[in-house]
Amino acid sequence: MNNFGSLQSKPDLDSETAVIEVKATLSAVRGMRDALISLAIRVLEDNRHGYLLLLDPGLSNSFLEKELRKIKFALRPDLAKRLFLVVAKQGKIMEGVGSIPSEDRELLNRAIAAEKKHGTKLASPNKQDEVFLVMLHQWVTGQGPMTSRWLEETVDCNYRTVASAIERLGHAVRRQSDRSVALKYFPEQEWGRLLAVAQRTRSTMLYADASGQPRSPESLLRRLPGLNRPDVAVGGVLGAKRYFDDLDIVGTPRLDLCIHCPGKRIDLDFIPKLDPGLMRTRDTHQPAQLALHFLRRKEPLFDKKSQEFPWADSVECLLELYSARLDPQARSFQEFLSTRGRELSSDD
Repeated sequence: MNNFGSLQSKPDLDSETAVIEVKATLSAVRGMRDALISLAIRVLEDNRHGYLLLLDPGLSNSFLEKELRKIKFALRPDLAKRLFLVVAKQGKIMEGVGSIPSEDRELLNRAIAAEKKHGTKLASPNKQDEVFLVMLHQWVTGQGPMTSRWLEETVDCNYRTVASAIERLGHAVRRQSDRSVALKYFPEQEWGRLLAVAQRTRSTMLYADASGQPRSPESLLRRLPGLNRPDVAVGGVLGAKRYFDDLDIVGTPRLDLCIHCPGKRIDLDFIPKLDPGLMRTRDTHQPAQLALHFLRRKEPLFDKKSQEFPWADSVECLLELYSARLDPQARSFQEFLSTRGRELSSDD
């Protein structure tokens, strides 16, 4: 039996002539390949066109064209002719990644409009990484051992995902007689692996000033309580300072917000309310005033003691320091969390 059935899912939009699958902020080639193969299977016998519509992808047009040619080369010629990859940026279809028959352009524009209406669609999270991050949070906060069931419910995953994540941590895991688990120490090797792939696997959006009069991160922060968004927490430098007073940094380079979105879609209409001059950018060398990080597990583990807004957990703040390329400060904060974890967690 093949595994093709597991690749198929309901398309985002279809008609008598075309099937459209939408992927937003895609930054990993595997997701693109899986979606193209799924489309090929779906239109295999009915002679319709299959479109993979990428909204603001994190992959270059030249790279996308190269990957599309590889996929098409492996398909029947008649099927390859009906498979298309289309890029849209800032809500507009970009030319240059394959040609689009005129009769299907309207359908593609409808798909883009639907995405705008229902919110930004995010790629699927890596649930094993989420299990690791939750276990690390429990360790640095001295919360004690966890059952597999608790991890499943916190992350929203199955037992196999939890078991695989624990197995990957190896000797860093302490197993209790009641089958609950806890970390023994800060697992440097697994943390290094996570950092190495974080740019590709974690959904992050950067916003830069387009008005010529950028607001300070502190100014943006003052507007946050008025948005009444309990799903948005403050992280990054501001969050790390809250947990670690001795963080060696002057000022706040940018505002990092952690958004809890266990589903695939998120409403970003609050961005213009923070600052109408903010515009999304993919240039990581351009100074960003705002960074959005999307937390996909079921329970966000936010600190909600503040009456103004929630705070992201300390492990999430650490990740965001590395994301901002503040490596010296991140290493200092990491050592603080590691020391605190050793002090709070016993070796029972």
